[in-house]
Amino acid sequence: MRQLPPLNALKAFDAAARHLSFTKAAEELCVTHGAVSRQVAALEAHFRMVLFSRGPRALTLTPEGAQLAQAVARAFDILFSASDALRPANRSSSLLRVSVPPTLAMWWLMPRLGALDNGQSGFRIEISTSTDPVDFDEGQYDAAIRRISAVPRGLHAERFLDGRSVPVCSPQYRRRNELDGPQDLARATLLVTRTENRAWEAWFRAQRVRRDPESATKVFDQLYFALVAAVDSLGVALAPVALAEEEVRKGNLCIVPHQSLQARRAYALLCPRSSPRLDLIQAFGGWLRSHAPAGR
Repeated sequence: MRQLPPLNALKAFDAAARHLSFTKAAEELCVTHGAVSRQVAALEAHFRMVLFSRGPRALTLTPEGAQLAQAVARAFDILFSASDALRPANRSSSLLRVSVPPTLAMWWLMPRLGALDNGQSGFRIEISTSTDPVDFDEGQYDAAIRRISAVPRGLHAERFLDGRSVPVCSPQYRRRNELDGPQDLARATLLVTRTENRAWEAWFRAQRVRRDPESATKVFDQLYFALVAAVDSLGVALAPVALAEEEVRKGNLCIVPHQSLQARRAYALLCPRSSPRLDLIQAFGGWLRSHAPAGR
């Protein structure tokens, strides 16, 4: 029997080949940069050849890598088309099963679901919370909400919320620690999440501020808990502005002044491009956009 390369390694290679970036591939697949790098290395070990030329600032395909990238892209397109054609009908014609990140569900979506008139919208929503990559071929979900920088291969995306992150803390913590700009955050206690463990590092780099890596931090499993800790004056969280704005409006949080950054990521409703439920999913996407702040 012929031995095929691991599927996860092929998925990581396909994303990296399209973006020519391990970082962007990781964002698309909702995994870490290191995970993509390891999967590509495993694929190179499988074929016993180098697939990427890794320069200091750029990633390029070798001739062998380019040949494999074309073949893998064609193979995935065939698999996506076949799986969409075979996907069984859902248990209810009006039920949409949606996977949502926990923090977005609790801080943004749940407070708005009361405004969803199921009788007039033509669909009902069943929500499960997760930040894991969604395999639509398993048939567990009709759609998923994720923060993305690029649309994953084979998927349709309905963007509805700006994913730009801002530093937030309680007004009391800001006054007590005299946080008037990004340079002051270099000495603040940072609230870090395991799901976005490099976000602060990237933020300081974009702000051109150096911070001692040994400075105080508190680590949480989910952004939800980091935001609760920020409200409780335990430090500064880095959160999508759309998720923090309600607590900012109430006066429980404030945004520390900083250089505004262009959003590279956005929250989007994702589903297979050829989903038989695309009309319902687009209707839900329209509802999400109608409840998003203007300009976001």
